Amino acid sequence: MTICERLFDELERRNLTAYGLCKAIGLNTSATTAWKKNGTDPPAKYIAKISEFLGCSLSYLLTGEETEQETKKTPAPGISENGREMLALYEKLPERKQVLLLGRLQEMTTPLLDDCREKNKVSASGLSGEKAV
Repeated sequence: MTICERLFDELERRNLTAYGLCKAIGLNTSATTAWKKNGTDPPAKYIAKISEFLGCSLSYLLTGEETEQETKKTPAPGISENGREMLALYEKLPERKQVLLLGRLQEMTTPLLDDCREKNKVSASGLSGEKAV
């Protein structure tokens, strides 16, 4: 399998679009259309950006194989188990559904975050309002 074939295979597998890829890496859609139509690989200067967009390693995109180090990736530090699970589910969604989910999540969390901010203000004002003895 060529880089071009892996690229389009990963786009399909992850429910991503060539248009989304082009937008993310600053290309005109005619470039990806030409790669697919002619079976040519993307220029080297785009490989890292494509790999990042697809969420796959450079070695996988270039060779089709993961290195041992890449298969033993550790989760980002500071992310809880719930956070990792949520991220894994999010990554399985098509790009449009991801955007919709982010919007809905913002709607849901704004009131909760506002409540937390308000409580912090009250606590801080209570501390600053104490009289020195």
